[in-house]
Amino acid sequence: MAHPYQCILASNAGSLDEFNWTLIGASGPKLVVQSCSGARSTWPKEKEEIAENGQGDEPNGPPGKRLKLSPPEEKAPNFSTMVMSNDSQYLVAITGEDKCIRVFQIDSDCQLQQLSQRCMPRRPSAITLTSDDSTILVADKFGDVYALPLLPSPGEERNAIPTAEPSEAVTEKKFTPAASVLTVHSGRNRKVLEEQMKQAASLPPKPKETMKFKHDLLLGHVSMLTDVIYTTVESPVEGGKPRGYILTSDRDEHIRLSRGPPQAHIIEGFCHGHEQFVSRLCLTKSGLLVSGGGDTDLFVWDWLNSRFLETLSIRDPVFDFLKTNKFESNLPDDKAHFNIAVSGIWNLPNKDSEFDEILVACEGIPALFHFKVTGGKAASSLSHVIAVNANALGVAFIQPRESALQMIVSVDNVHKPASTTELRDEEHASRLQYFSYSQAGGWSSQAGYHKQESDSEVGMEGARKGGDEKAARDILYNVEVLRKRPGAED
Repeated sequence: MAHPYQCILASNAGSLDEFNWTLIGASGPKLVVQSCSGARSTWPKEKEEIAENGQGDEPNGPPGKRLKLSPPEEKAPNFSTMVMSNDSQYLVAITGEDKCIRVFQIDSDCQLQQLSQRCMPRRPSAITLTSDDSTILVADKFGDVYALPLLPSPGEERNAIPTAEPSEAVTEKKFTPAASVLTVHSGRNRKVLEEQMKQAASLPPKPKETMKFKHDLLLGHVSMLTDVIYTTVESPVEGGKPRGYILTSDRDEHIRLSRGPPQAHIIEGFCHGHEQFVSRLCLTKSGLLVSGGGDTDLFVWDWLNSRFLETLSIRDPVFDFLKTNKFESNLPDDKAHFNIAVSGIWNLPNKDSEFDEILVACEGIPALFHFKVTGGKAASSLSHVIAVNANALGVAFIQPRESALQMIVSVDNVHKPASTTELRDEEHASRLQYFSYSQAGGWSSQAGYHKQESDSEVGMEGARKGGDEKAARDILYNVEVLRKRPGAED
């Protein structure tokens, strides 16, 4: 069974005479690219494709004596998130296991060429690009945001891996906990402090890792970062340059507003109100900020003034959808004990709508929820509930000039709908589902744009046998684990 597309992107480009689109999906450790013309490619290239190009042919004559067996191939790292440049020429993607940021160039034949591979000392959790596509902003799980040039300079290493410098390893001080017995008061935290002090006394000093490529540390949180957005706002002064802002969210319910480089150290404000982790941020076409995570509601903000505007209930429609469609096996009797985790918020590129519109996906839910957002100007509401064949993972939009808005949804073809643990019985379930939108009738399902990919590309046989089931599940479902356990705040 093929691995689902855990990430999916679409680019819309073309001249006045013709319209072109390109669809890119990350399926485990592979990238699959398809265009409206039918051109298709994968990265890394498949063995059959390499053989056709002559790179895998054996020389003429009898084969030579094999002296040593080749070591088994290491498992390729899986892609966790992707972003595309505004001109659709470059793709920036993160592979989680090796903590690398990979930059690809997309040519006219939909072929991907890797330009650089830069590995970070901490695992990246979110990425975005500045408005001019010159800089990558990467947030990591230790709360830091770095700025990297999209294209490394000729003198830099393009396949750089952090290394430890021996001189720093000798002179660096031993780790000492920041807390002490004078600052820790609860019994739980005091036990943790005692364990840290024991480990600090027994472990040698850890050498400091250095990155052999250009990078700038812009800002930092004291919690794991979950999302990052870069945006520009017109200057209030006539003739002034647009101002850049960085919006970051973390596991500790914070949304922080910082200035863009080179003044990213200046904090403009915070958006306070969440009581659970914030997993996703989304800027609407009118400039409102919508945030969601482990709370029962979505929050709408006038972010530039750090002002809360309204909430949109997401737990209630999710609970009602599961109950109506008879997914009641995992539902509690009381709605108040039902937890949801927002895994995606997408701005709807609908030019005909008077208000902002967004689509919301929740982890392990086989549906998308379409909201109209007014920012308090009128009553915001749930517009449509779009049922899909399996748990929704990602969304991409294609907007032809003279036809209805099209949506492509990547779904989990491995697990049963409304479950993140039970495997499906079907061997060849679809990985993509297609929809068309009209103002009058809402969303309607339709046939796909192109031939469905072969299920032999990226196999899930190991997951179905149980060997890699947890690893496969962690790729698809990693939002609910951000929720803190009861008592963790002691």
